[in-house]
Amino acid sequence: MATETKVAVLGGITEVQGAANSVEINNLARFAVEEQNKRENSVLEFVRVISAKQQVVAGVNYYITLEAKDGEIKNEYKAKVWERESQELLEFKPTLGAGGIIDVPGAANSIEIDHLARFAVEEQNKRENSVLELVRVISAKKQVVAGMNYYITLEAKDGVIKKEYEAKIWVRGWLNSKELLEFKPVNVSSTQMGGITDVTANSLEIDILARFAVDQHNKKENANLEFVGVIRAKQQVVEGFIYYITLEAKDGETKNVYETKVWVRSWLNSKEVLEFKPISINPLSVSV
Repeated sequence: MATETKVAVLGGITEVQGAANSVEINNLARFAVEEQNKRENSVLEFVRVISAKQQVVAGVNYYITLEAKDGEIKNEYKAKVWERESQELLEFKPTLGAGGIIDVPGAANSIEIDHLARFAVEEQNKRENSVLELVRVISAKKQVVAGMNYYITLEAKDGVIKKEYEAKIWVRGWLNSKELLEFKPVNVSSTQMGGITDVTANSLEIDILARFAVDQHNKKENANLEFVGVIRAKQQVVEGFIYYITLEAKDGETKNVYETKVWVRSWLNSKEVLEFKPISINPLSVSV
């Protein structure tokens, strides 16, 4: 028993001083993790003791808060160990109560969350035959269920077009199982679907779409317009995105302003020009 037991009051729960560095408490924590693995056929690996309390009963109950990892995923757990002539694990559970959703601190720099985000992107690519590439993790939350649900907000790119997505991943460590439950652009919702919003006109993504529109128009009309620059742009969430781009292009030395409408469906690796038309002619730019 821990040294503190000698002065503990029967039934009272007291802190175990220096629990994180106590060999005795660390051994009890390792025992708790090993017993949990045997019971649940899980593969948790003990990392460290965070804190501990003790209660004198017919023997001593130890309430240990510890960190353990399942693969690369670290979580906190509470273990209750009854020590008398032998040791018995009475309880082992995550510190987060089932159903509660909490932030994952430092998610953007977490190797564990990064691995889950890459898994989500890879699974989405397999399902939709898309070619998304993970750029970065923005934030993450987790929820205790039968295992753990992770809600990850990430940035991925399709070619050079970057978008934010939300992924929901169900992790069951004892089954060595990860499942992608949901993957969607963050700005797709019932209230936003169909809405047209402004986007940054001088972005590389919009520039590439505008050049694509000019090239497609040239092929379709046997024209020889030369792209000059983007004036403004908007986007609309549909099944994918529709981009409304106002651009300047020249035919020889004559510059005109055009409006184009481009439909992008990244999961199909598809871009389609739906409309391309002039909206004004600058008479001062017409060569004589």
